[in-house]
Amino acid sequence: MTSKLKFFFPYFLPLLLIFSRSLADITIVLVSVSFLYYSYKHIGWEWIKEKWFFLALIFSAYCMTINSALSINPTESLAYSIFFIRWPIFAMALSYWILNDIKSLKKFLVSMTIVLIFIIFDTWWQFFFDLDIFGFEKFRPDRLTGPFKGNPQVGVWVSKLVLLLPLFLILYNKMKLQDHRNYLTYVFFIISTLLFLSILISGERMALLMMISSIFILFVGLALDKIFSFKKIFILLLLSFSGILIFAYFFPDPTQYAFVSTIEKILNWRSSDYGLVWQSAYDVWMQSPFFGAGLHKYREACENLGTYGTYYLDSAGPGVCFHPHNITLQLLSETGVIGFILFYLMVIFLAISSLRIYVTKKLWLNFAIVFSIIFSCFLPIQSGTSFFANKYGAIIWLLIGVMLATNRLFNKGKFLNKK
Repeated sequence: MTSKLKFFFPYFLPLLLIFSRSLADITIVLVSVSFLYYSYKHIGWEWIKEKWFFLALIFSAYCMTINSALSINPTESLAYSIFFIRWPIFAMALSYWILNDIKSLKKFLVSMTIVLIFIIFDTWWQFFFDLDIFGFEKFRPDRLTGPFKGNPQVGVWVSKLVLLLPLFLILYNKMKLQDHRNYLTYVFFIISTLLFLSILISGERMALLMMISSIFILFVGLALDKIFSFKKIFILLLLSFSGILIFAYFFPDPTQYAFVSTIEKILNWRSSDYGLVWQSAYDVWMQSPFFGAGLHKYREACENLGTYGTYYLDSAGPGVCFHPHNITLQLLSETGVIGFILFYLMVIFLAISSLRIYVTKKLWLNFAIVFSIIFSCFLPIQSGTSFFANKYGAIIWLLIGVMLATNRLFNKGKFLNKK
């Protein structure tokens, strides 16, 4: 069974994890359990000794014991705490098993590229014709869903999933890039502009900001590796900005929503819907600052305060008690300061172990690619959906797993001098 999963999963992982919450969770559990069996039968348990994963185990143990015991609903928090560890195990399964050779990794990245192209095409179709190709309506005039029926988060998926594509640059090595420098320049310019506009029309402010950050980080890596000169980067950014201005002239509404309303939100943060949500999360955290209200118990703890009301029935704004819309506030309110520290210790060790080889070899583009993935997944101040939600968690740990697989193969010298 494990050999069949190993053969088919590189092709079908994007479809299984992106379009269905239930399929995503079944896939995560199936891969994780199969990997544990594969470890027992074949490769052993060396992967457990990786420092970041060991810290993930400590975080999980804390949630299953102290955090669950002090939760406002110990039984439910314990159940969610037990299931948390499936995410890091899934990432390890991708790294040590499913994508542990170049052929499998290339299969996956090609499949992921096809899926991403489809999502972008479907989103633009919905932008121009109000319905996507399946007949799904826009969530509202300024928020698109693409192929995700009723879920206005297509910008989040695109901004995250597109980070997998630059891993092709690691696969094909810097030597091959030098031979196609001019070609790469134009391709990178076109793709960056298209992705920026695709997220802009989705109506998702944070996804747009994260996309801008990722493009900037990759440009810096390209410049430091001397693939692009800073002069060329300036010209490309100027051309891209000109294209965005032309788009804004013909389609002012999405541009107005993306930029003007974002500035207004920032200037009036405290009274904005984001400000209200973050204030509610802070208030929940203050009820139990060291240990939190219990994993996955934010909504109940928020409603118990009696200030913010319930989901969709809230005078302060809909969804205030749904989830904190921020990973830091979610960790603090649900797991307390202790859980927050343990979780970000895991992230720090993950970053150090992932980036060390590229710093040592002074491969700054590779460094930028890996850093942008970690930055996008775990940036403490970004707003977003619930970090522990099945579908969103699947995307985050898919990114981490593919990144780890690429790092391992590169560390073994598998990409060097490959034609």
